[in-house]
Amino acid sequence: MKFIWHGQEIEVEAEEGHTFLDIALIAKISPPYSCTEGHCGTCEAILDNGERVRTCQTIPRSDFHVIDYDKAQRN
Repeated sequence: MKFIWHGQEIEVEAEEGHTFLDIALIAKISPPYSCTEGHCGTCEAILDNGERVRTCQTIPRSDFHVIDYDKAQRN
């Protein structure tokens, strides 16, 4: 799994059963988030397929995804 945040690309192992946000926090990436309940939208990111997701609520469907916080922040 690859996270893009602040211009850096960080590859980490997917943690089964965890949300994208959980995985990022375990990897000490410090992505944007606030409520962790899907209400505020602060944690929004763009997946490799172009889908916009709230990472605090989304669990990966496969072993590899690209999660782009930078692209979501620009839109």
